[in-house]
Amino acid sequence: MDHFKITQDFFNSRVKPILSYSSRRRIDILLDNVADKTVLDLGCVEHQAAISNKTQWWLHSLIKKKAKTLVGVDYDQAACAELNKKGYDIRVANVESFDLGEKFDIVMSGELFEHLTNHRSFLESVRRHLNEEGVWIASMPNGNSFNYFMQTLVFEHEVDAWDHASFFTPTTLSVMLKKCGFTPVKIILYQPDEIYHHDRIHHRIAAYLFNRFMQLVCMVRPCLARGLIVVAKADPKT
Repeated sequence: MDHFKITQDFFNSRVKPILSYSSRRRIDILLDNVADKTVLDLGCVEHQAAISNKTQWWLHSLIKKKAKTLVGVDYDQAACAELNKKGYDIRVANVESFDLGEKFDIVMSGELFEHLTNHRSFLESVRRHLNEEGVWIASMPNGNSFNYFMQTLVFEHEVDAWDHASFFTPTTLSVMLKKCGFTPVKIILYQPDEIYHHDRIHHRIAAYLFNRFMQLVCMVRPCLARGLIVVAKADPKT
C-alpha cells in the first residue's frame, strides 16, 4: 500500500480545496461567522469568572455583541453562576455528553477540541444542537506549527500544551471529522499579528521578531502556521 500517495490524494482532493491562510487574529476570524445567528458557545468561561473583564479578547462576550442569541456551556459551576449574575446565559454541563434540547445556527468551540478525550461523543453532542443548515466552528493549535517544532527543539518539550490531550493538522482533523460524520467546508490556517504577552521586555521583543519571521515563513508554507480554524457541517444520518 502506497501510504504517501493515499495521503497525498486525500489532501489534494479533500483538504487543499477548502484550505486558506490568514494573518488576522483568531477571534476576529471566528467573529466573522456569528452576526445575527443563534450561537451555542462550548467551553466558554475559560476557567475564571473574572474573564468577563477581558473585554478585548474574551470570545464569549464578543460573540454576545454580534449574535442574535447566545447560550454558553461549561463545566465550571462556580464561574458559570458568577457570570450568569452578570447577564450571561451559561449552562453547566460536560461538553462531551450533553443535551440542552435546543438547536442553533452555530456551535462554537474556541481552543477546546485539543483538550478533549472523547471526540466522537463531543461531535455527537454538537450534532444534537445544530439546526438543519447549522455549522460547527472550532479553533485549535495546528499540529504542524513551526512554533511547536521550535519550542521542542529549544526546550525539549512543548511550552503551552500542559492540558492538551491531542494535536490536529488540517489532514488529521479532516480524517477525524469524516470518521465522525462531519464534512469540513472551510479550514483556515492563521499566524496572526497578535502575540502572547510577556512580562520581560526582551521576551516581548523576541516573541515579536519570531512572529514576524513566522509570517514570512507562512507566506511560503502556510501549513506551518500557529493555529487552524475549521467550519464543518454534520452529514445527514442514513
